[in-house]
Amino acid sequence: MRHLLPRSESIDLHRRGFLSVVGSTLGGLACVGLIGCNQSANPSPGQPKKWRLGLSSPHKAEILNEFYEDMRKEAARSAIGVEFVIVDADGNAVKQMSDLEAFVAQGYEGIFFIALPSDGLESIVASAVKKGIPIFNHGASPVTGCTQNVVLDQHQSGYEVGKFAARWINEKHGGKAEVGVIGNQSDPWLRIRLQGMKDGLKEHAPGSQVVAETHGHTIDLGASGAANMLQAHPAMKILLAHADDPGFGACQAATEAGKINPDQFLVASADGTRLVLDKIAQGGIYQATWSYLFSYSSAAFMRDMLKLLNGEKIAPTRTQGGRLVTKENLNEIVLLGKNAQAPESEKYYGDSTIMRYSETPLTTPKV
Repeated sequence: MRHLLPRSESIDLHRRGFLSVVGSTLGGLACVGLIGCNQSANPSPGQPKKWRLGLSSPHKAEILNEFYEDMRKEAARSAIGVEFVIVDADGNAVKQMSDLEAFVAQGYEGIFFIALPSDGLESIVASAVKKGIPIFNHGASPVTGCTQNVVLDQHQSGYEVGKFAARWINEKHGGKAEVGVIGNQSDPWLRIRLQGMKDGLKEHAPGSQVVAETHGHTIDLGASGAANMLQAHPAMKILLAHADDPGFGACQAATEAGKINPDQFLVASADGTRLVLDKIAQGGIYQATWSYLFSYSSAAFMRDMLKLLNGEKIAPTRTQGGRLVTKENLNEIVLLGKNAQAPESEKYYGDSTIMRYSETPLTTPKV
């Protein structure tokens, strides 16, 4: 995937190169060196257990790079002897299914996945569980039978972004503005997030109008989609994106189209990537995102797996909330996100506005 970034940023592993460096096929499993990488999962008597954990990733994206890095940090902090293997499906649902099947066949102690929308996931989940392998899902939609499904508070987070855009319209443009949106129609729960944006916008600025909509989940698709919408609707004042990667691309397209005045144009999205937080800090047209505080979610993802492997009970469902981020509270959110492993941050794992657990299992949505 080509990213619209300066050369100096494109080689920063904390930004974009992480997954491409660690590898992408089960023919040469990529071991992300946590602790004990390349050591056997079945040590000799008297030696500590080496957990071998696999993660199937759907594609390369800024938020995923950050998420996996934080999982690595948590494993390093929490456990001795974790071998963590990440395999990238590169947007190919068939390859992802094969990768998951290989994890099961090779007897990994635990499996994580963030799935592309596809049929057949339920059968793979069932085969893992039948073998006694816990399998955790942090995809946009839940999958029936997972040991744990982690989902986002999709509508509420989208609603808050739409509400922020509505307030901006009311303050800057008398309650009326043309809006373009970038969604992801391939996943039903991501459609819920975009609908939340539209609901928050319409409820709080009823004079606003969504005049164009496109699909995209990458920086490139966000840029091309936004450029097309701006060309067709030159009076457009707002671009809302369901995620930060397409939002970042939309911001680039708007800037190239001369939309540089934050009183005249607004870009907002949801995810809370460091890339977009840096953009908001500049005080330009990128003015808000919803942070799911993924550093806490990724830590909890790894924590819960290790708890389960050590014989503790975990809930089958976790919902991740978060915070709206603007320039005004940016420093607070950045500081909060940096300290997910700090002792003083333990209280946030019990904060229901950040994450909440449920004993009610979720099932695959029916489209």
